[in-house]
Amino acid sequence: MNINIREVLGGKEEKKGRWLAEAVEEERKAEKEAGKAENAGNDESPSEAEVQNPEPDVLETETSDQDDTEEPADPADEGSVVMEEVDESDEIAETDDVAETETPAETEGSAETYDQPEEQDTSEIGDCAELDDEAEESSEESAEIEGGKAEPADNAEKNEEKKIAAFGKKYGWITGIAASFIVLLAVTFAYTSLVPREVHATINGKEYSTVTKEYTIDGFLEGENIEYCEEDYISKPVSTYIYDGISFDLKHATDFKVTADGKTKKYKTLERNVGDALKDCGVKVGDKDIVTPAVDTSMGDDMEIVVQRVTTKQVKVEEKVPFETVEKEDSSLNEGSSKVVTEGVEGLDEVTYEITYIDGVESSRKEIARTSITAAVDEVVAKGTRINFNGKSYSRKLVVKAYAYTGGGRTAMGTKARVGEIAVDPSVIPLGSRVYIEGVGYRRAEDTGGNIKGNTIDIYMNSESECLRWGMRYVTVYIE
Repeated sequence: MNINIREVLGGKEEKKGRWLAEAVEEERKAEKEAGKAENAGNDESPSEAEVQNPEPDVLETETSDQDDTEEPADPADEGSVVMEEVDESDEIAETDDVAETETPAETEGSAETYDQPEEQDTSEIGDCAELDDEAEESSEESAEIEGGKAEPADNAEKNEEKKIAAFGKKYGWITGIAASFIVLLAVTFAYTSLVPREVHATINGKEYSTVTKEYTIDGFLEGENIEYCEEDYISKPVSTYIYDGISFDLKHATDFKVTADGKTKKYKTLERNVGDALKDCGVKVGDKDIVTPAVDTSMGDDMEIVVQRVTTKQVKVEEKVPFETVEKEDSSLNEGSSKVVTEGVEGLDEVTYEITYIDGVESSRKEIARTSITAAVDEVVAKGTRINFNGKSYSRKLVVKAYAYTGGGRTAMGTKARVGEIAVDPSVIPLGSRVYIEGVGYRRAEDTGGNIKGNTIDIYMNSESECLRWGMRYVTVYIE
């Protein structure tokens, strides 16, 4: 924007001089009218001296009228005239330009001062804001000349118009840029409202991709009917502008209940499993506490979690130790009879238990140590084994598996093998024992055999045919 400094300064000085002249003229007229009114009140006529020597005010007024009629060609000349008039009035107390104008020589110097802007370089001239300041100073000078009277409305309007014009010349380019920017924003807004943009959202761990014409994340969620609340986690502010390819995370807080220490409370959490949810809501879980469902279970809506407090304690108690009963066979006693040989006595032990409590109630106890104070004494009972059969007494009877053999030779006792002897297991039937075999008769245990073990006997017979007829049989054996 090009500014003609010469024209701006010249016009400014021209109007400044005109305002000062008008102010002086108004003052003179006011004084003359005041003087006429005073003379009329006193019914006095002007003296001859006054007629012959009119007041300089009239001459100065006429001069001012002539100045108003003929506008000075040069703003500097007009400024000089105005400053001379102000000097003659002696009523302007303080002005920047007129107070310094006391002689014609100084007036000429002042005129030269006004001509200086024509010689200055354009780069050294102040901006239009300085013109506004000088215009305000001129208006203040006019107000002082009028003796405190307010500036006329027309002058104020002119001054305001000058300010607006100067501001427009200086800052007009800014207005243009602002207008261009607004247009650009409008075009951008219209474009973005018409072109769908791709959105990548991860909601509760699941990824979604879609397109939208919404402007913010809040609008997108509302458009997709996805609800959220303050407790939910959103990785970006909901007021974030949606650009093409935007991505964000949304985790919904889960409602759940916790029953622990005899109380049930409601909570919200963003955690995904039971253990982390309990930590998030400040519920402490001990190493032995029982959590239902388990801490690694995934969270669900309206889940109910129960925490059972588990504690342990060790206690020591004295316990009686019962005696044991030991039975011994006694062939001196008939079968079915018994006799206590030694009385049993209870013992006493000190036992240490570890007791487990769940929510204060004992659930189990475990023995971890035992110390004997008094040992128990076993009770010994003799049981009769003597059997009465066919009028005779036998020490005991057995049901055995009986085989038959033949062939001669010598027995284990060194006797000749013959009918009437049997082979036995000496640990069951002692060698030399006399036995009665039902269906066979009396026999003597004299021999042994490699296959005769336990409740098994081998009966000697005369021939193989007898052995074959016998085969194998179960029989009852009575031992004397």
